[in-house]
Amino acid sequence: CTCPSGYALREDRRMCRDTRQGFCFTEVLQTMCQMSSTNRNLVTKSECCCNSGRSWGPQCELCPLPGTAQYKKMCPHGPGYATDGRDNNECTAQPSLCGAKGQCLNTPGSYNCECQKGFSLDSSGVNC
Repeated sequence: CTCPSGYALREDRRMCRDTRQGFCFTEVLQTMCQMSSTNRNLVTKSECCCNSGRSWGPQCELCPLPGTAQYKKMCPHGPGYATDGRDNNECTAQPSLCGAKGQCLNTPGSYNCECQKGFSLDSSGVNC
């Protein structure tokens, strides 16, 4: 098998995986990606969409909604994992997850926030 540009052959050598890199957006207003909602780090579409991203890439491609067949196909291992089962590093994909006073720590399939000295997490567990 051969894969088109931007895709690489998966380990099973039966399918191609998307390796294209683009910005991940957490806010979309009327199909327009909000530049203020990206961290300017380039990630793959599955790294974005399987990590609570709303849209991805230069064309503002909407991410599939959790629970849909499209989401299950893109994220078969669930939130926090890429299509091929690799752990997505949420901290790299969206560094501002823990706010200005917190530090994001990647964990398998998820992340934790650690607050700076003198701050504590609120009830959401993600804001210091």
